[in-house]
Amino acid sequence: MELLITIAYIFLIRLVFFDYKLIRFNLFWKFIVFGLYFAAALTEITMLGQYAPYSKEAFAQSYVVQMAPEYGGLVKEVYVTSNQTVKKGDPLFQMDPEPFQNKVDEYEAKLAAADTGVAELSQQLAEAKANTSRTRAELALAELDLKQYSSAAEQQAVSLVRLEQVQKQVASLKAELDGNLAAEKSAQLALESSSGDKPTAVAEALAQLEGARYNLNQTTIVAPSDGYPTNVQLHPGSFVRLKTPVMSFVSSEDHWIIAKIRQQGAQHVQAGDKGEIAFDMYPGEVFPVVVESVAWASGNAQGVPSGVLPTEQSIRPIWEYVVRLRLEKELPGYPVRFGASALVAIYSSEAADFLKVIRKIEIRSESYLNYLYNPF
Repeated sequence: MELLITIAYIFLIRLVFFDYKLIRFNLFWKFIVFGLYFAAALTEITMLGQYAPYSKEAFAQSYVVQMAPEYGGLVKEVYVTSNQTVKKGDPLFQMDPEPFQNKVDEYEAKLAAADTGVAELSQQLAEAKANTSRTRAELALAELDLKQYSSAAEQQAVSLVRLEQVQKQVASLKAELDGNLAAEKSAQLALESSSGDKPTAVAEALAQLEGARYNLNQTTIVAPSDGYPTNVQLHPGSFVRLKTPVMSFVSSEDHWIIAKIRQQGAQHVQAGDKGEIAFDMYPGEVFPVVVESVAWASGNAQGVPSGVLPTEQSIRPIWEYVVRLRLEKELPGYPVRFGASALVAIYSSEAADFLKVIRKIEIRSESYLNYLYNPF
């Protein structure tokens, strides 16, 4: 733009002073002509760049998510095409679900078996309790018989052989009672073994089933936000490796502008400063922006730990800082295309009004030049 202004200024001087000779090119007018140009150049260098920085390296940015399947395998279905607008949660593509569906079926059967096992344990406990009660009753009767036979034996009213039989019966019933009590306790412990509020076997089978269902759900990859996939080359039948990105998804929920400005002007830029942007793809249109932040850092300032001393070529100064801006409002009829290049003018709080006017004229002039091929 500065070159165009210089050419136009020289052409105007030639017309006025040399071609049409409207004014004599004397010492006074030489002082005026060169003084104006010098004053304009000085203003551009010392004031405009300081308090109203201008950037020809700006572009729109958004979040780009690399979509990858949780598990490798064959692609069964692709539901979207390039630049197709989708909502958060809409399916993008699906991996072959059959192996994971088989696992779900297997663990559903295992859960059913675990439920049956719990019912069987309940039945075993009931049987053990019934056996214990029966044995207790038989032992009580046998002990009563033993007491009677012992009294009769003292009076020699019953044979010692019969007494020994009753004693053996009592001992046998006591052993049987101990066995019944052990079986009852074992069934009780097995039934009461739990994880949370569920029996252990059921909880284990349910956890496996939930894991299998999760894996099955992950075979369908969905949109992480509102937006659109771009450069879709995935096709049904493709083999995809584990967690390998196969699709780029551009989020449309948030976007911002990144611009590079020279250090001389960056020192006066603060969050909240106003500015304007002119996208190359929308000639003649200028939109208001606001500064969100200045990235007070650069990759050149970051050292990499190593055993090698830095060379002169690896130590380079930076000339610019990156400013992050945001459009003050949405642009009906002018959608923001992410990656679109633009011009940005920033009006710091310290900028005088005449500097803002100059920048406004400059950015609008360059925006109209975008109707043509603009080599400047």
